[in-house]
Amino acid sequence: MPFDRTSEHLHPHPWKLVGTAGAVAVLLGACSSDGSSSLPADDDSDVDIESAGRLALYDSEAAAVEVLDLDTGTALQRFALPGEEPRLYASPDRRYALAVQRDDGRVSFVDSGLYTEDHVEHLHDYAQDPTMLDFTLSGSRPTHYSDHEGVGAIFFDADEGMTSSVTVLSDADIGAARVLGELALDNNMHGAAKLVDDRLFVTYRDPAITATTLPAAIERHVLADGAFTLEQRYEEPCPLLHGHAANASFIVFGCGDGVLAVDLTREGYPATKLANPGSMAEDGRIGTVIAHPALDELVGVAGDQIFLIDPDADVDEAFREFYPDADRPIEELPLPGDVSRITQGFNVDGETFHVLGSDGMLHLYDVMADWAPVASVAVTAAIGEEGTAPIVVASGAEDRLFVLDTDGQAVIEVDGIDGTLLRTIDLGYTATRIAWLGLSDEQDSDD
Repeated sequence: MPFDRTSEHLHPHPWKLVGTAGAVAVLLGACSSDGSSSLPADDDSDVDIESAGRLALYDSEAAAVEVLDLDTGTALQRFALPGEEPRLYASPDRRYALAVQRDDGRVSFVDSGLYTEDHVEHLHDYAQDPTMLDFTLSGSRPTHYSDHEGVGAIFFDADEGMTSSVTVLSDADIGAARVLGELALDNNMHGAAKLVDDRLFVTYRDPAITATTLPAAIERHVLADGAFTLEQRYEEPCPLLHGHAANASFIVFGCGDGVLAVDLTREGYPATKLANPGSMAEDGRIGTVIAHPALDELVGVAGDQIFLIDPDADVDEAFREFYPDADRPIEELPLPGDVSRITQGFNVDGETFHVLGSDGMLHLYDVMADWAPVASVAVTAAIGEEGTAPIVVASGAEDRLFVLDTDGQAVIEVDGIDGTLLRTIDLGYTATRIAWLGLSDEQDSDD
């Protein structure tokens, strides 16, 4: 087994505040103290809670995860998290925060208390107190996490001499202290994986590669009854592979010499290699890929350059001689001036894309208007080489972006459409990590 897990189911308590008095009455009347439903048998209506969601923040001074309510701007609970500073991620359905401690070999889970249950006849939203689950995953060097269509994948890089592994799980699995499936690989690598339907696309490193732990190929495995079976190792090379993302049609991997795009709509899931564009900086390579399920284009990040990736735009060069303006599969998205890129991402519905620059400005692009610049708004101080990079997370409930300031003392809320500064939440401590949690239709997470 690539990890150990322990469980002691924790029963959350009803939360004290929801959006309206009516919602409070429905919530408290419908739920018992252990979180189970006690709705009348003839109640078949949806129970909706209006909430801006919650933020999970890591307090680096106290070594604790705090859950902050965005409706009131106040802290609900905090939980001690001993060990190294974690990376915080949202679970596939955004109910849980995953605290990934790479060097400690541990993944912990914090329940935000906001979630939806399908009661067959209706959907029922819940808002309860946050809890720290007594359920952890342990393995060698958990590193990359991403999700797709309700299932997350955690890639354990493993130390030298050990073997990498992949764990896949959903929100329902986390709540039940179990996993959906796990796969042990042949050696260690700095890899990644994503489950699409019942196919796991995962990196492969040939044992002959010894100069780097980066893989250079991908495999496809089939998941059935919790076990994976190798279906294909792709012949198309992807040297120095790092970064991947998927939308409805393609899963794209970043390579040292371009990207590898796997068509999810065609039989056999064929792969196509797309070369780096001429505008890429010398020695540049796409090492981060970002996708949104509502969009055909993906985004590739190469150093301080941003590229739009459209695998369907690949055309023969002979055709391009006659139609030089034809769309290319990888084209650069210009950034303003001499700005260095800090972080980037989509808003909840994919209508806008943001890039936070080293100038402390949040630059917004209108995706639906051919990626035209919308606004640039100052959200933090300028970031120098010695400065702490701010973090931006998108709400999954509304068009809001939350910026963790450079000093970690405040969260700035920004309108994700026009860049309007909405409010500043003073934390009173130094936070270094942030994740948005709540009732969400948010896009998949990528790396």
